[in-house]
Amino acid sequence: MLDLPGAGITFHSGRELQYRFAIAPSACSRLYECLLRIKPDARKPEMFVLSPDLKTLAGGQPIPHIYPHDGPGIKLCLWWPKQRDWKPQMKLTETYIPWAAEWLWYFEDWLGTSVWSGGGEHPDIRKRLRKSQRRPSQ
Repeated sequence: MLDLPGAGITFHSGRELQYRFAIAPSACSRLYECLLRIKPDARKPEMFVLSPDLKTLAGGQPIPHIYPHDGPGIKLCLWWPKQRDWKPQMKLTETYIPWAAEWLWYFEDWLGTSVWSGGGEHPDIRKRLRKSQRRPSQ
């Protein structure tokens, strides 16, 4: 892994690797504490921002390009699974970590402009849940 501020790797019961680190998306940015979580049985790693609290920074606005999850931090949407932008043979130091920094850069820009300039597609999960709840039972 990269030598980043506060970086450390931990293994949890042989079932999960966690890499905690701090990163700033630009020289003028705040430092964000992140967690990259890798499970052997998972299809893809997961990236979380643990601090500062992004919801607080967003001031109540819904944050774009995140996934819902139970647990601490905000789970980032870094790539489009349908396009297979990431494959298991790719290096995390060349994908997930720089993608997290890029996501944070766009997040900071979004805080100032209210426009997500990072591109990509992200389905509105709330709409999908409402649709599935309206379907008649079979």
